[in-house]
Amino acid sequence: MMKEYGKQVVVRLMKDIKEFGTLCILIVVYMAVFTVLFGTSCPIRLGTGLPCPGCGITRAAILLLTGRWQQAWQMNPVIFPIVLSALYYGMNRYFLNRKAGEMKWIIMGIAIMLLAVYILHMKRYFPGREPYSYLGGNILERILPAYREMMR
Repeated sequence: MMKEYGKQVVVRLMKDIKEFGTLCILIVVYMAVFTVLFGTSCPIRLGTGLPCPGCGITRAAILLLTGRWQQAWQMNPVIFPIVLSALYYGMNRYFLNRKAGEMKWIIMGIAIMLLAVYILHMKRYFPGREPYSYLGGNILERILPAYREMMR
């Protein structure tokens, strides 16, 4: 019985990997290439030079995965509800084989938290502390010469 349950979990996981694996690989390649070429993978930051509400999430995730929880919290505390939500979704999807219908509400709550943290951190840290700093050489700066002066 346990062996059959394990097979079902693997089948669901492999189905998702087959369906979304290429997309995940493309996202990773995009992030790597844009970071190397432009110093950021964020299209908002690349376009405006300003950080977006999700700024610091990738770095916070890396810090969290490497056991630096306090630094992850300082980078972007919303990483914790994001990880808990992902675990909740994964548990429902793969182990319990049920839909997590409340995920839309959880995602909405995370979006609100991201926006609230963004506003607080922008007021507190912009432009002095990463990731809440201005990225020079952005697209708007290249199009509108006065834009850089407006951002100072």
